[in-house]
Amino acid sequence: MTKVIQRAPVAGSKFTCMLVMANWCNDDGESLYPSMDLLAEAMRVSRSQAKRILRSLMPLRPEDEASGNWWFRVVGNENGGAPGMTRRYEMNVARLDAFPKLPEFEKADERRRSKGETGRTHAPRRHGETGCAHAPRDAKVTGRIHAPPRGAPMRPDSSEEPSVERESAMDEFDRALKRWPVPDSPKAARKAWNALSPADRIEAASEIDRFVSVNRSAGRKLICSFTRYLAERMWLALPERPKPTQPRPAAPAKPAGPSPFERKHGWKPSSAEAKP
Repeated sequence: MTKVIQRAPVAGSKFTCMLVMANWCNDDGESLYPSMDLLAEAMRVSRSQAKRILRSLMPLRPEDEASGNWWFRVVGNENGGAPGMTRRYEMNVARLDAFPKLPEFEKADERRRSKGETGRTHAPRRHGETGCAHAPRDAKVTGRIHAPPRGAPMRPDSSEEPSVERESAMDEFDRALKRWPVPDSPKAARKAWNALSPADRIEAASEIDRFVSVNRSAGRKLICSFTRYLAERMWLALPERPKPTQPRPAAPAKPAGPSPFERKHGWKPSSAEAKP
């Protein structure tokens, strides 16, 4: 729900629908079994309107689903209808992560990072550390002995951590998935990644930029999903890299011979000049 509030590029009834659905799914966008009646009740709209809004957030064509251009899709019980057999949906959390935070949320994060140790922006250090001007020497931040620090910064959740810390916590798969230009299901991509050998993983990650560049230079606007790239080992179809050319060694300089004037008059170098 926090990601929907801070990043979702939708408004109005679509935003309400995404917020309600995000409240029901897990962090990976799965385990989502909403009924239309319940969705309509939560959105405060009619059942037909709730169904129409949810359908507008789903892929219209198969190529939209392949390229990740959707917010919700059906992954089970497509027909639904029977009691206990409602449709199973999936929310595209990866696409949501690809959008930056809205400007006001970015400003709020910047203000939170600029706060001092006292919890107040630009608080004076001496008074802020003791809580009063003449506190005893061993008093802590609050001015009371052995008291917990006042205004101690709370540890943010994983979505609020600075980008440097998040990058250091990522493994090779996370870094490769982040470089892929099309949003994809992390769970499916992770499964395809684990099926590769360590050498194939290194080669697949190193060829991502070249694979995307070759496809775009060929005029393809849609790039396949990261899961398909790994499962079909599509980097092996790339043209072979050109071998680096070795520079030829410079030829030794030839000794200077007689000039045309010397040859015309039959001059020859003396024995001292002939020696190197």
